[in-house]
Amino acid sequence: MNQHFTIFFLLFFSISSSGQHMISGIIKGDMNDKPLYEAVITDINTNNKALSKADGSFKIEVDKIPATLEITAEDYSPKIVTVENPDDKINVTLQFDLSIVSSGPSIIPIVQDVRLKHSANYNDIKLSDIKTEGSTSIIPALDIAPGIHIQSGALNTNRITIRGIGNRSQFTTAKIRAYLNEIPLTNGVGETSLEDLDQDFLASAKIVKGPNVSNYGSGLGGSIILNTDDTDTLNSISTKFETGSYGLLRSSNRLGYSIKEKNSGFIHYSFTHNDGYRENNEYYRHNLFFGNNFEYKKGKIFFLMNHTDLKSFIPSSLNEEDYNNEPTKAAFNWNSVKGFEDYHKTQIGITHSIGWNKWVNHSTLFGSFFNSYESRPFNILDDHSNTWGARTKFNYYFPLGKGSGFLKFGAEYFNEKYAWKTFRTDDGIQGDNISDNKENRQYMNLFAEADWEFIPNLTIETGLNFNSTGYDYEDLFFGDTIDNSGNFRYDPIISPRLGINYFWSEKLISFYGNISHGFNAPTLEETLTPDGAKNPEIRPEIGWNYEVGSRGNIKKILNYDISIYHMQVKDLLVSKRIAEDQFQGINAGRTTHSGLELDLSSTIFFLEKNKLIPFFNYHFAHYKFSEFIDGDNDYSGNELTGAIPHKVNAGLRYESSLGLYGTLRYQFVDGMPMRDDNSIYSDSYQIMNLKLGYQKTFGQHWMFGVYGGINNLWNEKYASQILVNAGSFGGNAPRYYYPGLPRNYYTGIKLTFMGWGKKTGN
Repeated sequence: MNQHFTIFFLLFFSISSSGQHMISGIIKGDMNDKPLYEAVITDINTNNKALSKADGSFKIEVDKIPATLEITAEDYSPKIVTVENPDDKINVTLQFDLSIVSSGPSIIPIVQDVRLKHSANYNDIKLSDIKTEGSTSIIPALDIAPGIHIQSGALNTNRITIRGIGNRSQFTTAKIRAYLNEIPLTNGVGETSLEDLDQDFLASAKIVKGPNVSNYGSGLGGSIILNTDDTDTLNSISTKFETGSYGLLRSSNRLGYSIKEKNSGFIHYSFTHNDGYRENNEYYRHNLFFGNNFEYKKGKIFFLMNHTDLKSFIPSSLNEEDYNNEPTKAAFNWNSVKGFEDYHKTQIGITHSIGWNKWVNHSTLFGSFFNSYESRPFNILDDHSNTWGARTKFNYYFPLGKGSGFLKFGAEYFNEKYAWKTFRTDDGIQGDNISDNKENRQYMNLFAEADWEFIPNLTIETGLNFNSTGYDYEDLFFGDTIDNSGNFRYDPIISPRLGINYFWSEKLISFYGNISHGFNAPTLEETLTPDGAKNPEIRPEIGWNYEVGSRGNIKKILNYDISIYHMQVKDLLVSKRIAEDQFQGINAGRTTHSGLELDLSSTIFFLEKNKLIPFFNYHFAHYKFSEFIDGDNDYSGNELTGAIPHKVNAGLRYESSLGLYGTLRYQFVDGMPMRDDNSIYSDSYQIMNLKLGYQKTFGQHWMFGVYGGINNLWNEKYASQILVNAGSFGGNAPRYYYPGLPRNYYTGIKLTFMGWGKKTGN
């Protein structure tokens, strides 16, 4: 095997350009005149490529003079440069493209849309979308994308699903991996809490649907990749204050700085409070974020620290009668003990990036610390975890015939030590210890991806992910005679991927298709029976995804993206509720996930720099149990529980050169089956949100903004989250429903002082 790898790499290193002339230069951006790192320089004649280093310098071989170079960089308009004399060192300044950060949902300006040459289906959520509506987190912005559905029971309770994966998770997001600047946000059992991230330090989110990125784990649901907002003016101070319905108070403050142009960063602090719409629904959250970027000649080092301090009271779900007649009340048992969760979480990471020749490496060390206390009607949970890990990724560009190639490979190791105790509760007062547990969760991903553009505009993409997952469990409770300690290891899983893309450059249209394999490993809790013993029947869920689609621009007016997919999942993991505080994992046989996604937008300019951006997207889903027998019940052929068949997002964004802006957004969500037997369905609903604002720069140093909005303009009554297969305990009616907010209002003001430089943020 080692011999094969040696031959493989020697082949890559032996490929070289036939160029006889070397061109060198510097690439900078017009924002603060800073060097651009990893700008792509392409010889249009041969399609040979090179990358700029951290100081903006580059070298590229060409086979003839004069040479024509295309220079591109993320968030900057591309530029074509003709070089007459190879001895001249060229200096190129790219212009920051403001239309990128103000484009409509899921759309990048078509001339720079790198998706046109990729076979994966994903959505880019940009800065303007993240900050479109009054919100305490990024969650509403993610819900704009087709194929994504988010249910929100409260500010601290959200369930994100992608193409029906993760829709049976009870109270959190599962089976979807998330990263912040290459640092994993997902814990050792696959759960992710994005709702506690403050939206104001985020710049973008990339949502990859299905197992289409080998380097992020090949999860069946997909991945959400977040990046911080470091585009605001350096050497600046900004503050924002927001207030609204149900006691909403929010303050967001930011300090940006630069030291000798090589060292820059920002500190962001925010506080959020909400009394809540329901009883026992108060919410408090502090966020502190620090990011620092140090650049040197060949690379850069980025340090990140994110701290969250949260306390949130829990109203829980309601039965149908209370949902219809008294939606503001909390569940009786949760209200009686004033149930809540209180936790502190800190995430840190340091990433070193370096480039040489056609190589780039990003290596990250990360860790996190979590400490939580949750008071519940049935017991009190006291748990904490410590996480550490490392991730490295190599990128390599190389010429290939008349086209080019791109190789990406690396590894990620993750280790989490999780400890939890439960105690009896007496009306919320902690009693005797009833369990004591420790768990070591670990996994390793090895990955490789390659893009092969054998001829211009025809790209073949390949990917491979190797995963090894295991848990070590210690039962430390000595109040009984049972010791359930043990080690749990799953067989390694190899997930391949193959995609093809053809870019019709004359028409700015591409066609693509892909086949990919993905998996989700069971959590430790899913591997245990109700009495704590290991369940040898539990297996990881695996699946194959098949997809075809097209994206592009029609007559330079309409941006579109359409895809049709079919995913077959074997051994779908579901949680079977056997008591109010107890779940048992089972494999549900086979499920099929077939669907269609359509995403449209346009930008209409009028009166010089004024523009309207209409957008529309639609998702059709046909998900069902192909085979699911649970005891004496045969649910084969039924619709997949918790999955909506139709969803629509539409809206209009307005931007004026005078500083005025506004967004009107409409959403339709279809009803879903709430039980595996499909005997009960939720009601469909329609939501309309409106936001208006004004933002203007005065002089060289001051920026002022004011905004306000109305959510749920029509005052629609709806369930914002459904608890699927809710149980009936003690003769009480099952509690399926989390009531959504009625019509609510917010308003805010923002003031920024800029020491020097240009404003690049929103």
